[in-house]
Amino acid sequence: MGRLAKRVAVAPSSAPFSSPTRSHSTQPVPPPAPIPEISPDNTYDIVIIGGGPAGLALATAMELTTVSHGALQDARILLLEGGSLAPVRNWDDGGPWSNRVSSLTAENIEWLQEIGAWKHIALPRSRAVDDIIVFANPDPDSHPMLHFPPQDAPLARMTENVNTQRALLRRLEEVGANVTVREGARVGEMRYGEGRGWVGLRMGDEWVRGSLVVGADGPNSPVRQFAEIDTFGHAYNAHGVVATMSHLPPAVWPNHTAFQRFLPTGPLAFLPLADDASTMVWSTTPELAAALKRLAPDALTLMINAGWNLPEADLAVVNEALLAADGAGTPLTRDAIAGLLGACEGAMPSEAPLPPTITSVDPKSVASFPLRLAHADAYTAHRLALVGDAAHTTHPLAGQGLNAGLADARVLASTLADARRVGADLGSITALAPYPRGRYLPNHVMLAAVDKLNWIFGSRSPLINWARGTGLEVFNELGPIKDFFMANAGSGNSRARTEKDRVFGRSHASDRLTGGAGGLPGFLADATDALGIVRSIGRAAGDAVAEGVKVALRRGADALESRQSPPKH
Repeated sequence: MGRLAKRVAVAPSSAPFSSPTRSHSTQPVPPPAPIPEISPDNTYDIVIIGGGPAGLALATAMELTTVSHGALQDARILLLEGGSLAPVRNWDDGGPWSNRVSSLTAENIEWLQEIGAWKHIALPRSRAVDDIIVFANPDPDSHPMLHFPPQDAPLARMTENVNTQRALLRRLEEVGANVTVREGARVGEMRYGEGRGWVGLRMGDEWVRGSLVVGADGPNSPVRQFAEIDTFGHAYNAHGVVATMSHLPPAVWPNHTAFQRFLPTGPLAFLPLADDASTMVWSTTPELAAALKRLAPDALTLMINAGWNLPEADLAVVNEALLAADGAGTPLTRDAIAGLLGACEGAMPSEAPLPPTITSVDPKSVASFPLRLAHADAYTAHRLALVGDAAHTTHPLAGQGLNAGLADARVLASTLADARRVGADLGSITALAPYPRGRYLPNHVMLAAVDKLNWIFGSRSPLINWARGTGLEVFNELGPIKDFFMANAGSGNSRARTEKDRVFGRSHASDRLTGGAGGLPGFLADATDALGIVRSIGRAAGDAVAEGVKVALRRGADALESRQSPPKH
């Protein structure tokens, strides 16, 4: 069947855009019924599928371009949202905290200000992050940490996704004369029109058409499926447990610090929301995530505090008891966990800058989601484009998912405005080309860097521990270098490799518990990784590192290189 006849349909009992069940009948498949004539009222230049942050940001940015520059003047834009936007539109910014929170970067905040959306943000629900503290080693006697200190402006702002969505929706409704928003519009079928000159979309018995269809429709993107764009990556065999936590206001400093501790199975992050509230993302094994969710709120509160205060060996003992009890169908109670904690002798150093002690957890906020890294092979196809999670998903440890989606929307809106300005066909590959040129490599570098960091900081190989600890101690002394990394997060170079080459590191959390393979092969592999870490720190430091530190790094690298060579007989 040729591309002209290509379609994606919905079986009666399946999710939108799923393919019909395969049939083994030898009868020829009847051709689809022709697309009925589509009225001018249902004909659009751009159709955006998805009313999440990326889709709303794209629609708002294109409308702003129309108003301020006239580039998209008279362009008809349709935004389709399968659900209702009423919960976003009517969100109560005085109610409970949402468990879907993102760290908005300064760059994206500046862009939201430029398009007029930031003025609609409920600022009391957007918390400035002034500094970041990361703990990286399991040794009870050594807790090297990475500290990104306060700058002239906040490093980021922790903002509920619904807060960002409402601000974008309000701005769109404020200026969106050229944008039509349809809620409850579930697309059941997509087909190219005659000569592939447009894309038809069926919603129930109604058809609309667009010269360009943009998929802002999430990680399982039906638009990506229709475009036949594959993805590569891997699952982490881990889930992220989220919760909203209450605590007393910090006694020494305001609650503007983000904390992260890397455990063998993944990072535990405390992110500030208010003086007396923070949000948590605890990345761990699916089994432990399920056990944590089944705890009573008071028991979960103790476990969260233990996740920060116990040395890894003691925490592992408590986790084993938690899993055993959960497997027996009798989740541990608060008293049982308190008894286990009382038997633990270790503790983090009293001088360590720890997050506030949690006093309670909002039970309605406790949830989890599977963690996966995925990157689309392409961001565009004929008359199709992908933004946000439809194009890429990443580990939450660096908080870059929503930021990458907003950056996608920013670049695509600019690309479409430029194309419209010169009279180009908005759906052509040529007109869309600047978008993947501007976004694919930065996103790929970010995805790879986050994945490698997740493995490097989670590995418990002694050599990796040493290299990581040495690197952090040196890095902490390099103010100019830290400033560079903070200002250029995600920059660098990367080459695409296959899953076999582990371009995104080890797939499973359990792979990191012992540092990989054992024996001489495992030692050599760890030595190679450790050497790479040390060399990377040395290269980043350059002339900013004192000569004595550079000598120490060279000696460490030389020692590792000599240990990689097999002994002479």
